[in-house]
Amino acid sequence: MSSSPVYHLSIRQILLLSLATAFIAIGGTFAAIKLYELWTIADPSGRSFAEATPVTISDPSLVSDEQNSIEVYKAISPGVAFISTTTLVQDWWSVQERSGNGSGSVIDDQGHILTNFHVIERAQRITVSFGGDRVYPATLVGGDPDTDLAGVGGLFAEQPVERWLE
Repeated sequence: MSSSPVYHLSIRQILLLSLATAFIAIGGTFAAIKLYELWTIADPSGRSFAEATPVTISDPSLVSDEQNSIEVYKAISPGVAFISTTTLVQDWWSVQERSGNGSGSVIDDQGHILTNFHVIERAQRITVSFGGDRVYPATLVGGDPDTDLAGVGGLFAEQPVERWLE
């Protein structure tokens, strides 16, 4: 008994199949990009992070210590991030979820956050909060264990500072 292949494809059929696959891939990529653009929230004012956080700190000799502390807090607080991490740890019998947290500082108008490497080390999930009820997913941008520095970024970076504080 002789066996023959189930399908015989000609060169023309292979080329047409390749072309159709390429068009589907290009269309899918284009649709994903458009959906992402619709999903992200653009800042209608076009202001950068530095312009969105006015620094109005009075001369410390003219105001009380309490008023000075309040003004410093209001000027700096939008740039302080609370970072939460989740790490999966496996032992002989089970996998356990461990959580940790730390803080970081917004370092540029793209919303990148500088934190300590030990805060995000081995984290499978990173989230960022700016003091409100909203929690944003974040990703590790880079890290250096020798200097204990790391950077994170995420969807929050594409939103105006005012949205972080809602």
